[in-house]
Amino acid sequence: RIPYRSQVPLRGREVWAALEDMAWAPDNVRKWSTLALLALMGTALTAAINPGFSAIISQKGLDFACQEGVTVLQKELEIIKVPNFSGIFKTKHLGKGSYEFYSMTVDGFHIPNPRISLLPTDRLQLSIKDASIKIRGRWKSKKNFLKASGKFDLSIEGVFISADLQLHRNPPGRLTVECSTCSSYIDRIHLQISGSMLGWLIQLFHKKIETSLRNSIYEKICRVVTISVSTKLQPYIQTLPVVARVDEMAAIDYSLLNLKTTDEFLEGQLKGEFFWRRHHDPLPITPPAMSFSPNKSYMVQLGISDYFFNTAGFAYQESGTLQMTLRDQMLPKDSKFRLNTEFLGTFLPKVALKFPSAEVQLLLSVSSPPHLSIQPSGLSLDPGLEAQAFAVLSNSSLVPLFLVHMNTTASLEVDVEADRLVGEMKLEK
Repeated sequence: RIPYRSQVPLRGREVWAALEDMAWAPDNVRKWSTLALLALMGTALTAAINPGFSAIISQKGLDFACQEGVTVLQKELEIIKVPNFSGIFKTKHLGKGSYEFYSMTVDGFHIPNPRISLLPTDRLQLSIKDASIKIRGRWKSKKNFLKASGKFDLSIEGVFISADLQLHRNPPGRLTVECSTCSSYIDRIHLQISGSMLGWLIQLFHKKIETSLRNSIYEKICRVVTISVSTKLQPYIQTLPVVARVDEMAAIDYSLLNLKTTDEFLEGQLKGEFFWRRHHDPLPITPPAMSFSPNKSYMVQLGISDYFFNTAGFAYQESGTLQMTLRDQMLPKDSKFRLNTEFLGTFLPKVALKFPSAEVQLLLSVSSPPHLSIQPSGLSLDPGLEAQAFAVLSNSSLVPLFLVHMNTTASLEVDVEADRLVGEMKLEK
């Protein structure tokens, strides 16, 4: 029996695994995020191509990914370097003077209400509401021979950011993303000066300085968002492979074929195809159509077509992996079954007479790629097997003796017991 905590309704030629809500550990966040990114890739193709693997992410799943991403973002923002800020003040009686804020560090960055929303035409909207930033550093001011310096604390509150991310698919099936629109707003800003008897020079103009700081930060918010998308997010996405190496012989092509969005769900359709690493030729089979019945109570739902598994059979047969040579030395010493002409002579007397005291080799292979079928009752596998016997002569040459063709059907009946998926395998013929 196979323990599994997800409900897996089997329907037609597809398997649906509705993954339960789970409090994933930090080590699993990268895996989940990678899955989310894969499901987000691409735009609709002009020609319809059925996927071998599909994933639906609900708004609930996007909310989870957003929270995890913001946690990482907050840590990154808290270590950024804030550029120096300087300006000039002017009074009627004292004339002009200058001020500068420097050695600024982010003391805290709070993002309480982040959200990623689905939009039509393959877009996502990132919105941040009522965020706050605390910055501290040093200041200095100069007016003729008067100089002052000290420390300051800057509070920026009520920060709102809204950015639309436009998703595209390039020919290799990778995602390209750009910030198509961005808007921001700062509700209030407060500057507190300390550390000098002449701090009143700054306090006289703190409203003007606060306004200047607010305008400066406001102008940079969307610029930072746009640059971050193009220089951080997009390069990272381009490093995500669309081909995964399985072993020395096979790999999986999971490039993005199509993307569908609704108000509640995002469906990513992946190619989901095994191939022989030495040659990636078109296969003589095509994936069946897959229909989705999304459930918004799940974060992620996965659909795997039998095409995904059947392409593995083609890849491994083409590579010559699905065969093995059985020799007498490989059998247990106490086995009554021996691979020599003397033993075979009990069934085939002519073999023992024609090749006395000769070793025998058995070449076991599949005559055609194993075919997996997914039905409402379970899974069935129809492998065509061949066993060819050879007599090994004294000069190590091989003489064919006989060839046996075998057909069998292995079925796996599945069911759900409590919170587990269970199965029973049978050989029917």
